Amino acid sequence: MYKRILRSLQRTTLQVDVALNRILPSDWNPWYYTGGLSNLFLTILILSGIFLFFYYVPDPNEAHRSITFITERVPYGRIIRGVHRYAADGFMVAILLHLFRNWFTERYLFSRDIPWISGMFLLGFTGFVGITGYFMAWDDRAQALLAMTLHTLRSIPLLGPWLSSLLLGGQGVGEGTLVRFLFLHVVPAVTLYLLLWWHYIRIRHPKIWPPAVWVLFSLGAVFLLSSLVPVVSGTPASPTARPQTIPLDVLYMWPYWLLKYIGPLWVIALGVVLFAYGMYIPYQLREGPEVMGVRHAGVAQVIEPNCTGCELCYYDCPYNAIIMVPSPRPGQTKAAQNRKLLAVVIESRCVECGICIGACPFQALELPRLMENQVLERVLAACRS
Repeated sequence: MYKRILRSLQRTTLQVDVALNRILPSDWNPWYYTGGLSNLFLTILILSGIFLFFYYVPDPNEAHRSITFITERVPYGRIIRGVHRYAADGFMVAILLHLFRNWFTERYLFSRDIPWISGMFLLGFTGFVGITGYFMAWDDRAQALLAMTLHTLRSIPLLGPWLSSLLLGGQGVGEGTLVRFLFLHVVPAVTLYLLLWWHYIRIRHPKIWPPAVWVLFSLGAVFLLSSLVPVVSGTPASPTARPQTIPLDVLYMWPYWLLKYIGPLWVIALGVVLFAYGMYIPYQLREGPEVMGVRHAGVAQVIEPNCTGCELCYYDCPYNAIIMVPSPRPGQTKAAQNRKLLAVVIESRCVECGICIGACPFQALELPRLMENQVLERVLAACRS
């Protein structure tokens, strides 16, 4: 059942690829740059967040007033605040599209599990940073979210009271509470860049930035939304107030929405299960070579006598699976007789994609279960059909 659903989603994803490529040049297809768009929105978030940080006062009595001051008195403050808010939504949307596209096209198999696992941590940290951002405004919504958060934490056996006290800095909201929220908002946001380094370390040519057309479009979209639909705060938080309804951001606040229907421990359990399942996806229902067929053609192998040390395979391998070492002896072909370097495949990193075979003009690389002439025959047969 799972396999059939995944194959159906895979076909749908590829159909979206084809449809977008008919409308746009392939270099402009946003479906190929979801990771780069995520980086763009993260950069916008960091820069706009630094601007807001200069004016924000993390104090229960001053936080809401400082936000109002930014919105009404600081030049372009309303726009920058809106940019920060809408870039956060754009960031989450781009991350989710990136995750689903790679999931449905099985880009998590073999040594690609490292980018997938680091991506799951990136998703978790992003959700946490987004939720803590709503606390910073310290309005009636922030107060309601804090009350629900404390209720959830206190439901945890043994650790609950300690966690809620740690979050507040005492038994109730005090001078250090919003300082803690600021810390929990800023430090994980900076940690995202360490996670991105982990995410990219095994990929040689990651698409870390979208084309200029999508940079301009994204910037225009967040600035336009900030102008047409300004971000506004609720009433200041008050210990005596009990907000009846609060607007919920479906991208970040879905756990709070679930609290209306299930208990807090069930919400925590659901979050843990979803995250654990996401980590398990690369290892779920792994197929053997006899089932995968063409998709499992064996780790690339260097035909040592033909290798010229040209480094084309080294530069083209997306997964850092090929390194160049000093050649211990000359090659046997005329082109390889004067080589200085020799290509070596790191088997633990090879995903058996065959890109190195297409990069090599000297027939010095093969997939052992699928020779180059067989690859060409299959490609031509697919083109004819």
